[in-house]
Amino acid sequence: MLALALHYHEGALRASLMEVYGLRLADMRDMFELSDLVQWLPAGCAFWRSFGGPAAVTEQTRAIQMLDYSVRVADYHARHGKGKKPKPPQDPPFAHEKRAQQEKFARQAETFRRIQERTEHG
Repeated sequence: MLALALHYHEGALRASLMEVYGLRLADMRDMFELSDLVQWLPAGCAFWRSFGGPAAVTEQTRAIQMLDYSVRVADYHARHGKGKKPKPPQDPPFAHEKRAQQEKFARQAETFRRIQERTEHG
């Protein structure tokens, strides 16, 4: 995980290490220690927001999301199930999932562009 963190999330990792521990990434020499520090960064910090997934959301934000959801569910039941049924809060997608989706869209766009070129020239 550390290699991925350094490759894809270096800026967010730098910011989080400085904010949480007061450490500069450039000063870290022991990769095992760095790995431990990264693993225990608090939920919702810049690194985890960049990384995505459940840790991207702080406990406070999660509590507010659940409170909002509970109020919407209570309202839904008070209206005897009329209207759209509320959906529970979703965790943010992981960064690698977003990258994969962007790559898929880029491939589809390239395919569409090639088809358009063939249609125009053929």
